[in-house]
Amino acid sequence: MNAAFCLLLYGAVLTWLGPPVLSWLTRSGRSPRLSVTLWVAVIILALGVWLGAGFSVLRELASVHPAGPVRYCLDMLLALNHAGWAGHVALMVIGAVSLAMSAIVMRRLVRTLRQFWMRSCEHAHAARIAGLATGQPEVVVLLANEPAAYCVVGRPHTVVVTSGAVATLDDDELVAVLAHEHAHLSGRHPQLMMLLRALAAAMPRLPLFSAAAQTVGALVEMCADDSAARRHGRDPLLSGLARLAGHSRVADGALGAANTAVVARAARLSTPLGRLSQLGHHVVLAGTLALILATPAAITLLCHS
Repeated sequence: MNAAFCLLLYGAVLTWLGPPVLSWLTRSGRSPRLSVTLWVAVIILALGVWLGAGFSVLRELASVHPAGPVRYCLDMLLALNHAGWAGHVALMVIGAVSLAMSAIVMRRLVRTLRQFWMRSCEHAHAARIAGLATGQPEVVVLLANEPAAYCVVGRPHTVVVTSGAVATLDDDELVAVLAHEHAHLSGRHPQLMMLLRALAAAMPRLPLFSAAAQTVGALVEMCADDSAARRHGRDPLLSGLARLAGHSRVADGALGAANTAVVARAARLSTPLGRLSQLGHHVVLAGTLALILATPAAITLLCHS
């Protein structure tokens, strides 16, 4: 049970103290893909240790065989068993409230995810009906004066570019911007952002999820920038983003080429980092990831040794 308590404490540390550290480590965007992996791993780990420790606590509370002294705050819960009928009622109320809160959070998460997905599918469907087909199966052109380019997931996934963007961008810029949007779809970035935003909406008081939705949103844009720049060069992409920036925002749930962290991304594209600096940042992020993943195993071993 000591391991369960320590894991709960570790989950709390990741949830409340992790966001500032992760934001500081990943804000430069030097290694955006590894940075996204780090954020996602911390979220999965935080949820996993909370669930695992919670099941361990429930198993101990429901056990009919004594399993040794239970320490920390769990002593107070187990002591209720010796308080007669009032203690049993209190335990049932605590259990019922915990289950109800978990059910409410899960229902809110599923409902929000469903809303995001349905809204995205409807937008993709409407864009294909209203837009003009192009030589690329996933790309449609909407007749609109405001220059914009974005992608939405649906059946099928769709890259939307307005006629204003086609008129504003030259051929090289347009190709680079479309490659940016294709990179989002191939990397499943819209689905990832849906999940992170749904977690933030379902648990708004937990800072890890709100911080992840904001920071990872900028990082996936940098990942798509890198993919497009490798294929078509930095200059066309940079000039294309500059031409699209500052215009109307895209629909909710869509990932627009020039709607998130444009200034930071432009600075990053215009001043590429050296290989040594890139390698050093990779090492720091990889070491942090390894340390975070190894800690739960270390806690379990120490508490059972």
